[in-house]
Amino acid sequence: MKKIYNILFVLLAGLSFVACSNEVDDVFDKSSADRIQEAINADMKLLVDAPNGWLMEYYGASKYGGYNMFVKFNADNTVTAANEFFEEGTRATSHFKLEQSQGVLLSFDEYNEIFHIFSDPANILQVGDNGKGFEGDFEFRVIKAEADRFELQGKKHGQKIVMTRVAEDLNWDNYFKAVEDMEKLLSYKTYAIEFGGEAPLTIARSNRTFTYHDAETDKDVLIPYIVTDQGLKFKKPIVIGTDSITMLTPGADETWKTDGKGWTVNYVLPTLVEQLTDPNTFWSFKKGKMSKKAAAYFAKAEEASAAEGEDVIFIAFGVNPNAANLGWGVFFRSGNYIGTLLPTVTPIDGTHLSLAMKGYDGNGQYYYKKGYNYITNGILRGTFELSTDNPKNPSYIRLTRTDANAPGEWMDVFPGLDFYDAGE
Repeated sequence: MKKIYNILFVLLAGLSFVACSNEVDDVFDKSSADRIQEAINADMKLLVDAPNGWLMEYYGASKYGGYNMFVKFNADNTVTAANEFFEEGTRATSHFKLEQSQGVLLSFDEYNEIFHIFSDPANILQVGDNGKGFEGDFEFRVIKAEADRFELQGKKHGQKIVMTRVAEDLNWDNYFKAVEDMEKLLSYKTYAIEFGGEAPLTIARSNRTFTYHDAETDKDVLIPYIVTDQGLKFKKPIVIGTDSITMLTPGADETWKTDGKGWTVNYVLPTLVEQLTDPNTFWSFKKGKMSKKAAAYFAKAEEASAAEGEDVIFIAFGVNPNAANLGWGVFFRSGNYIGTLLPTVTPIDGTHLSLAMKGYDGNGQYYYKKGYNYITNGILRGTFELSTDNPKNPSYIRLTRTDANAPGEWMDVFPGLDFYDAGE
């Protein structure tokens, strides 16, 4: 036993000698500060060496889709940005920096009206919640950097962002126009994938997302997408059985095609009731575009506004963006004041519904008592038949009373938010 102990002692002593030897190199021949500075320099070179900049697929909160933004990095640490929300030719230049923060951090550290619109909690885009906005980032960890592709991750919200090097002959504004034209092809709210099963996709156009029901988990799945010049690119695949779809491209007769599957995506035409009560759209009333009796009721609202020294700016069906939590209703503006009157909506079938007054917001209550009650209690109550000139793309929807209290009285509403007196 003693012999074994001595042998172990000799071995340990030998190991101690080796460990203490100055001849063994360090695992790293450079300090961590030197290594991170080399990474920063390398990333800076890649960013600046793209003469026509980078196309950033920008995502905010996971419940929203993505938007396109071009960024051109310059050697003087300035960056020029453009995105699809601004007018053609609009650019903004500000400062950026690369620094160490648990790896390389790309920071857009000076306010840029084009770039920071996505991280502004004021919700300027009206895609998000007031006080939170789109929930985008302006600081990004560099996950992977290559000559033609960067993978980034938002420092605060954690969303993955991909930047791809832009070809030198690509015109930024032409790309945005192609994206705009592509999105116009999305004329419907619901699409059905024809693949031998049932998998309806419901699109929320203001948020650039699809939802579909996963039969295996019995849950709805949200799929954000971004619009490109080639089609709709999903942030994550739509999974159907053992197959998946990552992109849709336009086909014939308002259909779409899936990538590599040979499946067709057909539109499902929404009913007029669904189009009228869609929370993502507005339908505006116009003075003179209604029956004589209906006009008399609307005139009471005009008189109520006039008594306040105001004009009726608009009256529309839709969701008041300043009070989105209240949901769909009669959304109006008198002078500088915006209010909402809230009817109960009961769909009867695809072309018939009933309305009954149930409430209002603060301004809605004020104007309701002043005379706007004539609209909701006088003419916008009872049962209605809806009709239009083109069910696929209505230029108007006519509401015609069918109940015994005001049979045949009618009002036309028009897509979008428009001036009330535009019909005169």
